[in-house]
Amino acid sequence: MIESMDKKELEATLCLNYCPYYKPFKDEGLACNGFTIVERLMARGRDIPFGSPAGDVSSDTKKALVRDICNACPFYIRDCDFTAGKEDTQPCGGFSFLGHLLDAKIITLDDMHNINYTLFK
Repeated sequence: MIESMDKKELEATLCLNYCPYYKPFKDEGLACNGFTIVERLMARGRDIPFGSPAGDVSSDTKKALVRDICNACPFYIRDCDFTAGKEDTQPCGGFSFLGHLLDAKIITLDDMHNINYTLFK
């Protein structure tokens, strides 16, 4: 488990390994809400395991994540094919990673809400 890392290390660990949309040489200046939540959890001392995820995220977890984090994501309106319901699209890496953490009971929805409620307005 990893308790802290800087933004570039987190980007290399989370985005590069989990996100099908990540472009390592493109400096967007934006991060998905999943990335921001993981970053803030770690900044508050949470140990986060970055092992290989096992299987798909449960449908209940997917619904909760769409409801609780996607609508506040900077990519939600214009750039998120997954929440737009387009066929054969995958969620971003932050979404998938948080989903696996939730399904494994490493974190809870309350943990995500408690780090900064303004993400969920």
